[in-house]
Amino acid sequence: MMQQLIADIMPQVEVMHLVEESMIKQVMKAGGVTPNIAARIADYIHIAEKASCDIFITACSSIGSAVEQCQFMTPLQLARIDCAMVEEAIGRGERIAVLATVATTLRPTLDYVQRKVGESGKQRTITPVLMEDAFHALLAGDTAIHDRIVSEGLQNAFTQADVIMLAQASMARVLQQLPTPPIPVMTSPDGDAETSYQAYEITQA
Repeated sequence: MMQQLIADIMPQVEVMHLVEESMIKQVMKAGGVTPNIAARIADYIHIAEKASCDIFITACSSIGSAVEQCQFMTPLQLARIDCAMVEEAIGRGERIAVLATVATTLRPTLDYVQRKVGESGKQRTITPVLMEDAFHALLAGDTAIHDRIVSEGLQNAFTQADVIMLAQASMARVLQQLPTPPIPVMTSPDGDAETSYQAYEITQA
């Protein structure tokens, strides 16, 4: 998905993927990013640097802050998947609902939204919605239950917010099963493509 979105916006850019599926499980087990995990993140940034990359984007909100904290050690432009999504949500409405199915994703996402709201100088009400049962269902291979729980969370948020943020890419699929939302719903895959473009523009300046 991300490969195609980035290719649509920046066809001239070559994309290199670094994948470690175990990291999110370890973050969840530890309840956050540990010093060991932070060191591994730094190692991946060094790998990207040695591969002559210009931009390093994390596709996982749970480690977004840890990636940002590595900026001092690299000339690469570092960015997080939810950057553009958060900025757009802040500009779209006063009441922002942040939906997640994993606590270790929700907490850093909320911290990031609150930080960006503070930087914007705007008054915003942020409502967190955690649906852990949906993630447990997804891990068990029951996508139907996952989608039903996320769908219910979305429909409840439609009546309580001006804009919704989906903190995980795995939740975006549910939107395709619903009628057109009555309010804007921000997803990280679309936001990541925009973040990639913004980061690319910075490197070309």
